[in-house]
Amino acid sequence: MAIIVIGVRRARKRLAAAGVELDAPERIHMVLAQSAMPARVAAIFATESSILYYALAVWRRSPFVPPRSQAFSYHRRSGSLAILYAILGTSIIELTALDFLLRAHHPVAANAFLFVDAFAVLWIFGYARAVQLRPILVTSDALLIRGGLQWSLDVPRSAIETIEVGRVRAPAKRTANYLRATMGQPNALITLTRPLVATGAYGVTRTVTRLGIFVDDPNTFSLALSPKRA
Repeated sequence: MAIIVIGVRRARKRLAAAGVELDAPERIHMVLAQSAMPARVAAIFATESSILYYALAVWRRSPFVPPRSQAFSYHRRSGSLAILYAILGTSIIELTALDFLLRAHHPVAANAFLFVDAFAVLWIFGYARAVQLRPILVTSDALLIRGGLQWSLDVPRSAIETIEVGRVRAPAKRTANYLRATMGQPNALITLTRPLVATGAYGVTRTVTRLGIFVDDPNTFSLALSPKRA
């Protein structure tokens, strides 16, 4: 972890000098991809490190919105964040109750359970904070889709064929070449002119030609991607 932190700090300085802005998970992925680790191992470490970063180091951070970009949240109206925090609260209650129950009779098992469940609580909290702090971004030349730490995809404007918003008829989740990139029932459906590869947690990838996302303000989102704003 210390090596990752040092590498990410140095990468931030280099990128700032070059006028490039990446958020923490992107810098972590970049640093580990340049290491001697196998690609899949580096992706696993990058995902877990990013979750710990959002769980422990972003208490007063604002969402990552680089200059000359427009941010769109996807957690306020979908209820996805409420679900994640409900799971978090349930996990904390379970952690407390079962620790008391086990510790009286099986202290070794209680310690093991405490470690595993405490890590699970951190994991859920970090994932939820990533949903809050990694909005979808629209720039002059691209749509940067960020679904928390679950999916990332940079879509050039030239690769966007159509955008539908509102009560869209989204394909089923496992439809070929379709990706639901955020939690919640999609209210925006994007069709691409060519296949692009989305990067998921732990190094998972998927080739997509259609994207379903939920955004809190779909009408403004559609206007931001209209040709007049390009």
